[in-house]
Amino acid sequence: MKQYKKAAALCTALISIMAYTSSAAAAGNDTVNITIDTSKDRKAVSPYIYGVNTELMNKDVSCTAIRAGGNRFSAYNWETNASNAGSDWKHSSDNYFQQSLPDDLKNTYGGTALNLSRKCAEKNNAYSLMTLQMAGYVSADMNGEVTEGEAAPSARWNKVEFSKGSEFSAEPDLNDGVVYMDEFVNYLVDTLGNSGSVNGIKGYSLDNEPALWRWTHERMHPEQTGCAEITERSKELASAVKKVDPGAEIFGPALFGYSAFADLSGAPDWNTVKNNGDYRWFIDYYLDEMKKAEDETGQRLLDVLDIHFYTEAKGECGERSCNHYSREGCVEARLNSTRSLWDESYKENSWIVDTGAEFFPLLPNLQNSIDKFYPGTKIAITEYDFGGSNDISGGIAEADALGVFAKNEVYFASLFAGEANYQCAAIDLYTNYDKNGNGFGDTLVYCETDNIDLSTAYAAVDGESDDVITLVVTNKAFKDTTTANIKIEGGENYGYVHLYGLDPMYPGVFDFSDSNSAVTISDGMISYEMAPKTVAMLVIAKNKEAVDARTAAKAENISAPEENSDITQEGTETSDKKNIIGFIIGGAAAAVAAICAAAYFMIKKRK
Repeated sequence: MKQYKKAAALCTALISIMAYTSSAAAAGNDTVNITIDTSKDRKAVSPYIYGVNTELMNKDVSCTAIRAGGNRFSAYNWETNASNAGSDWKHSSDNYFQQSLPDDLKNTYGGTALNLSRKCAEKNNAYSLMTLQMAGYVSADMNGEVTEGEAAPSARWNKVEFSKGSEFSAEPDLNDGVVYMDEFVNYLVDTLGNSGSVNGIKGYSLDNEPALWRWTHERMHPEQTGCAEITERSKELASAVKKVDPGAEIFGPALFGYSAFADLSGAPDWNTVKNNGDYRWFIDYYLDEMKKAEDETGQRLLDVLDIHFYTEAKGECGERSCNHYSREGCVEARLNSTRSLWDESYKENSWIVDTGAEFFPLLPNLQNSIDKFYPGTKIAITEYDFGGSNDISGGIAEADALGVFAKNEVYFASLFAGEANYQCAAIDLYTNYDKNGNGFGDTLVYCETDNIDLSTAYAAVDGESDDVITLVVTNKAFKDTTTANIKIEGGENYGYVHLYGLDPMYPGVFDFSDSNSAVTISDGMISYEMAPKTVAMLVIAKNKEAVDARTAAKAENISAPEENSDITQEGTETSDKKNIIGFIIGGAAAAVAAICAAAYFMIKKRK
C-alpha cells in the first residue's frame, strides 16, 4: 500500500505541474503589477512567526515555534500531569495529557513541558512557549467529571501559589495540596537549562484566555475576571518567573478575541478603570499597569503582548469561516479576512464591524497602544486560524497572514487548529520550500501590488545581501489566470527564477522548477502567469549560483525532514517531480494527467 500512496502523490504532482506549466499559454483575464525595491523599507522578519500550537507539533511541518497552550493548560498540574477539560468536556479532570506523552514522560514531573522541549529540538530548535497556571487552582486527580458541589476549593483541586517562599525541592510534595509556579520553572531550568540554553523553555505564557475563565473553567474560577485581578496576578506571576529565569520572555495576557481586547469581556471593574485613566480599551490599561510595575521594580515583567485572533468574517452564506469551498463569495470572505489585521479601508462582514470595529485594523491599533503605554513590548498572536484546512483557500489565507505578520513586525505567531493541512503547507512554503532549509528571507523589503483584492505579495532578502529575493505572491481569483508583472527597481541583473507553490490539487509545496513556462524574464521585468487559487514562492536571483550558495549555507545548519510516504500529509517528493517536469510538457500531458487522476482516486477509494 505504501507504494500506491507514493504513486498517488506523484500523480497528483504531475497534474499540478501540468496546470502550472500550461498556465503560461492561457490568456490571463486580469493583470496585477508588483513592484519590489530592495533598498526601501527594510525590516527584520522575526523567525518565530511560523509557529504552531501543540495540536500540530507532530505533523510534518517545518515550524519555527511551538506553544503549549489552550483551555486544558489553565488547570494543568505539573507535578502529576493531570489537567481539567473545563466546559469543553464535562469539567473532567483526567489523564488527557498523559495519553499523548512518550512512556518515559507520562509520570515525570512537568511531562508536557519536557515533551515540548523535545519537539522543539526535533524542529531545528524551535522557540518553546509554555503556559503557566494563574487562575488559582489545578487538577488534584484524574478521577473524571468534577461536579458543581466539588468546585474549588475542594479535594478535587490543588491550590496554585506563584512563589514558594522557601527552598525549592528536587521532587515536589504531592500531598501538600499546593503547586508552586516558581518551583515549576526552577525544575525546568534544572532539567533542561535556562531560557538561554539550547533546550531550555524560551518563554512563559501567563495562563490562557482569562476573560473566559468564568465560562470555560467555572469549577475553579466561577466569578467573572476583573481588570485589576488579571493585572495583579500577571505582575506577581511574572515576577516569580523572572527571579528564577531572568532571561525568559513573559507573554500575556493571552486574550481570546475582540471583546476581551475591548473591555475584558465586560469585566465588572472596566468602567471604573476606564474612567480613571486615558484608556481606549483594556489593552491600554494592561500595558500601562505592566509598565508601572517595571518602573517600580526596575525589571520588565511583560516582554510580549499576547492575543488570539479568530476571524469573525462571514461569507455570502452568513457563516463565519465556513467550508463552502465551491461558493466564490465564501472563499472571497476568507481570502480577504486577513485585511482586518492591517487595512483601514477594509470592512469585513461581521458582528465586529456591525458594532463599530473601533479597534480595526487590529495590528496598527495594538502598536499604537504599545507606543503610548509600554514602548518596546513585542506582539504575539499565539492562537489564530483563518480556516480552510482542506482547501487551497486555507493555504492562501495562511500565506497572506504570514506576510502580514512579517510586514507588521509581529514577534511570535502560532497556528491553532485541529487539522490545518493547507495551512501547514503554507508554513512550509515560508520555512522549507525546497526541503533543504531554504525559506523566506530574514529581511523584508519594499513590495507593493496595485490590486490587493486580486493578489497580495511579500518580498524579502537575507541580511544585507540582495543576491536572492524570495517573493510570495497569491492569486485570489476564483477561476481566472492572472498575469503578475513583477518589476524590481534596479533589477536588470536578475535573470534567474525558480518557482515553488501551492495549488488546489494537494496540500503540499510543489517544486515547479527553474524553467517553468509560466515565468518569463525580459529586460529586467518578470512576468508570471498565475493559475487561479494559488500561492507561489518565486526565488529570484542574479544567477543560479547565488541560489546554490544560499542552499549550501542553509543545509549546513538544517537537517532535511524525513521522507513522507503518506499522501494525507504535507510533504512532497520534490526530487521525483523535478525529474518528470520535461516529460509532462508535451502533447501527452493531458493523457498522463487523466491516467494519474484516475489512479489517484481509485487508490483513495480503496483506502
